[in-house]
Amino acid sequence: MPPLPHPEQRQRILFYLPMVTNWWFVHIVEPMLRRLAERHAVHVLAPAPWRGTGIGPEELTRCADLPDIRWYIMDGPDHPSTRTVPEDAEGLVAFVHSLAPDVVLCRTADYETTRHFPGTVRLLMEGRFEPFAPPPRWILLADRPHDHGLLAEMTAAQADRLRAMIAPAWDRLQRDLAPAADDRSTLFGRLGIPEERPLLLLPLECETEDNFFAMHRLGTRPNAALVRELSTLLGERCTLAVTNHPLNDAHVDAAPLIAAVADCDNVVLLPPRIGLQFATLAMARHADGMLVGDSKTFALAAFFGVPMHRHSRFDSGAWLNAYAALEPFVADILAGTARRPVPEAAQLWFAQYLLNDAFDPLDPADDLLARLARPFDLDRWEAAQARLARTLPALFAAEAQTSG
Repeated sequence: MPPLPHPEQRQRILFYLPMVTNWWFVHIVEPMLRRLAERHAVHVLAPAPWRGTGIGPEELTRCADLPDIRWYIMDGPDHPSTRTVPEDAEGLVAFVHSLAPDVVLCRTADYETTRHFPGTVRLLMEGRFEPFAPPPRWILLADRPHDHGLLAEMTAAQADRLRAMIAPAWDRLQRDLAPAADDRSTLFGRLGIPEERPLLLLPLECETEDNFFAMHRLGTRPNAALVRELSTLLGERCTLAVTNHPLNDAHVDAAPLIAAVADCDNVVLLPPRIGLQFATLAMARHADGMLVGDSKTFALAAFFGVPMHRHSRFDSGAWLNAYAALEPFVADILAGTARRPVPEAAQLWFAQYLLNDAFDPLDPADDLLARLARPFDLDRWEAAQARLARTLPALFAAEAQTSG
């Protein structure tokens, strides 16, 4: 990869956006376009609207006051294929090379094609992880869609500093979310969950039509079929507690999932919320294990120290101690010997994520191109901590850090 030009130099920046939704465009992409177009040559390559993704008249109208941005809208009959595997990948790559971008920022599930783009190429990915949960518009710059829990190369002193900067908020949240001694029995009784066998928590992934990241899942079965399969594999050994994705609750017919759960004696479908908390967060702290794929809910297992089985083609941080195969995972759960995420590494990863990696595209103080040039940068941690104090004051403001 060629070296990135200095952030102060005028650069040619391409946004490649086959999987951009209107929400993503309005809340994330448009603010970035406005900031970058003030100093750089900005180009946008995207398909016409299809299945809730792409750029159409509404998005273009929003940017009518930005005449210097160059728009390239793919509207040929093959444009839907750009969401997964482009029919003319070679032609697409050749066109991007003709633009000669220094930087390509992508909202796409097809990271294999973008690997052949010139310049520095990064995916724009969601940056909101529970239980810290900054605003949904926070994002990450990634090489691949779902490499989870990876730690940057850093010195011991840098790691100590990161952990120390997040320690007050980490300790406070651990205390706030720690269940009382009788909470599990009370909750299980209310939800009809037997206590005599281990509970495995399965947070289901998004099945909306605009989520083309599903192309990367190991196995293409829908959520209802996955529940049936796991129910059969687990038998009477464990109870499977299922939480639906919030977007599925809002936009996907739940009838097949409800029918699947009704047919399985060892499965419980949890309500969207338990008390004031989302069900996945409320149940994760009580679970004996979690079953995750590409979902960001791995972060809850990391925070609470819950053993996890991760069924994914992407990388997992070694400190997560995630099981790649189901049967050894279940056997160790039953024996009480399952590997858990390393607590100190979990705190370090959350600190790296919050202070170094995630950012708010609306924050005028954040230099996107400097992030590309220096992915790991001690000099932005203090500003990130101040941003967290403004954004999540109950956890990060000075008065919260010094209170009992």
